Amino acid sequence: MVLYTAMPLELVLEGMEKNHNYKEIDFYGVKLIIEPLNLNHCKIVRLISTDPQDYLKNEFYPGRIVEFRIAQT
Repeated sequence: MVLYTAMPLELVLEGMEKNHNYKEIDFYGVKLIIEPLNLNHCKIVRLISTDPQDYLKNEFYPGRIVEFRIAQT
């Protein structure tokens, strides 16, 4: 792979050594890649959708911290 960039190599490769614990979930028909932060919170890392309107919704923007609760039965 060849990467042409004016940025310093340290910035380009920053964070590459981290072992991320990403999960893929389906949220109301929209596929999201999330990173669990603790038992009740996760961070949206990436949105995967073919619908351009999904990318305009505030609830799906990457970096957003989402609180979730497990349903009690």
